[in-house]
Amino acid sequence: MKSYLTPLGSKADKDTVRRHNLSLVLRAVRDEGEAGEATRAGVSARVGLTRAAVSSLVEQLLDSGFVTESGKTFSGQAGRPGTALKVARTGPAGLGVEINIDYVSVCVVDLAGTGRVRQTEHLDNRGAPPGEVLARAAGIAARTLDSAREQDLFPVGTALALPGLVSGGSVRQAPNLGWNQVAAEDLFGEALAGLRPGTAALPVRSENEANLAALAELWFGGLGTVRSFLYLTGEIGVGGALVLDGELLRGAHGFAGEIGHVVVDPAGPE
Repeated sequence: MKSYLTPLGSKADKDTVRRHNLSLVLRAVRDEGEAGEATRAGVSARVGLTRAAVSSLVEQLLDSGFVTESGKTFSGQAGRPGTALKVARTGPAGLGVEINIDYVSVCVVDLAGTGRVRQTEHLDNRGAPPGEVLARAAGIAARTLDSAREQDLFPVGTALALPGLVSGGSVRQAPNLGWNQVAAEDLFGEALAGLRPGTAALPVRSENEANLAALAELWFGGLGTVRSFLYLTGEIGVGGALVLDGELLRGAHGFAGEIGHVVVDPAGPE
């Protein structure tokens, strides 16, 4: 008998579950640290894992340089004092690259979400060949990485923010730049690797700039309990993003919230 059920993906293995739990614990350490002091017991209560499991995960995060210990903390209750935990301010970090119509901005952000290095160059990117624009962005990124290295920060991945319809590592359409079907991730990654011979290539992910800005507001913008909102951006172009229940709403084709070309008046200006 033929089944019409949708096939399920493969089940999570032990490594997948552990990576997920490592991520939970790392975020809990960051969040607890913002509110006061994070301890293994506090993290255990926050994420719902046993203290033994949390201790094992914390040890792995310590060994990998994602978390540091910062002395003892006293709760005022009976029992041994806990050891305060903090996300590391050196070591692993993220590289952000924004390409806009009239500038390129690059930053390095540590695990606490703090921008540590930023370089911006005002450039006229409108109508310029995509490969040339991405190569210039890679040059700025290479200089930013050199500055980050002086602070013992070593980005392990790159987020490429682009104004337009972005999907599958490519810019499908960016009218203000004049780009169509541009393999932005590959072009940028190759240009950056060429400027840094002998070093490991950084993984590159690309996304619409309004989507990334909306996620930044969700994670770091101090919205409190607000988990659903519409984010609007307006510079040379107009963009938007929708966050619903703490998740980016992409829609059927991945472009939900892209309002820059919504027809307001059918007889009005384009």
